[in-house]
Amino acid sequence: MSEQATLRLELQAATGPWVEVGFLRKSGSKNWFELSETYWDLPDRPVLGQIFEEEGRTYRPSSWVALPHWFSHLLPEGRLRQAVAEAAHTKSMHEFDLLARIGQDDLPGALRATIVNSPTDLSIPPERAMEAADACRVDPLLKFSLAGAQLKFSVLADDRGLTVPAKGEAGNVILKFPDGRAGFSGVPEAELGCIELARLSGLRTPAARLWQPSEVTGLEEWARRTSGMALAVDRFDRLTSSRRVHMEELAQIMNVPTKPDGAKYQRANFETVAMHASALSGLDSVGEVIDRIVLNVIIGNGDAHLKNWAFLYPDGRIPILSPVYDILPTVLYVPNDDLGLKLDGERRFEAITLQSFVRLGERSGYGGDLAAQRAGDAVEKVMGNWRSLGDHLTREQYGILTKRHSTLALLAS
Repeated sequence: MSEQATLRLELQAATGPWVEVGFLRKSGSKNWFELSETYWDLPDRPVLGQIFEEEGRTYRPSSWVALPHWFSHLLPEGRLRQAVAEAAHTKSMHEFDLLARIGQDDLPGALRATIVNSPTDLSIPPERAMEAADACRVDPLLKFSLAGAQLKFSVLADDRGLTVPAKGEAGNVILKFPDGRAGFSGVPEAELGCIELARLSGLRTPAARLWQPSEVTGLEEWARRTSGMALAVDRFDRLTSSRRVHMEELAQIMNVPTKPDGAKYQRANFETVAMHASALSGLDSVGEVIDRIVLNVIIGNGDAHLKNWAFLYPDGRIPILSPVYDILPTVLYVPNDDLGLKLDGERRFEAITLQSFVRLGERSGYGGDLAAQRAGDAVEKVMGNWRSLGDHLTREQYGILTKRHSTLALLAS
């Protein structure tokens, strides 16, 4: 891509129209974002992100090589990032180029990024703009647009099944592929089991089911030949193929950098998560945070970092805690895994008790005693539905997870 380029950022309002919110610009190795004056003057304008609301119309975040933090979180990680970089013929560190390649149709939330001829001296030739736009049209590999590291496509569900969306369509289902690495068998089945356990225990979850990759129309042949079932999860940031619901991760809200890799685990704790939930969505959402932490302790999910907590904007302006997502018994695949974030100063699953939630309740305004009581209620609900997990795991996996319950202080509280 040219050394100088511009992306127009647009946000879909809850009523349907697309609103210009600003421009991401690139000059050499520097990237920066400028908010549009027309965006600020709109009545009832949709919220792009909390950091922009806090900093105001003069906010101009910038970064070298990488994108400013909020936008960097829109990009995939790990193997997915490398796949997109290879398809875009660029290096994985060149985040502007990655966003330009995948930004038109299927970014998280209600955001899209389009290459434009800039009205400033940072313009790019029309033929380069057309070339970049054409390159995004057909390659299903570029549907690796959702942030995260697991191999996954954004696909479209309709009455014919699942298909790779055409250009201009937004996928409404995340298709998560089985992990082919040794020691990681049964990941889609395990995640489906955890989603079902969460739903039965009263947590808000997206609909999910297993799907055979060979039955997805439009996938490249190598993907269709994947061994094992994939997990199809309905996207809660989509209403239809043309209507999106905006969202942002807590990592974006807190403006946490994507580098170093451990920042999403180290820049906060679960008390911080609860405090943000309380401030943004009210005290009832703190109860949901407690329920999810309890579930994570019991199933052994160590992946509830700052990118796996998100807030939706159904009306474009007022955030609500999203349904739970990316819940997996990571202890089956990562020996000696822990909670990731700390709760009451502890990361070890075994150290968490009902009293561990008191500080979270006090700091969030929920109330310490009420938080411990809520945690106890959540324990009863999860354990009351525990056997449902056995319907999705192998007998060995279910036995391992059930046996580890004897090590959890939370279940002895």
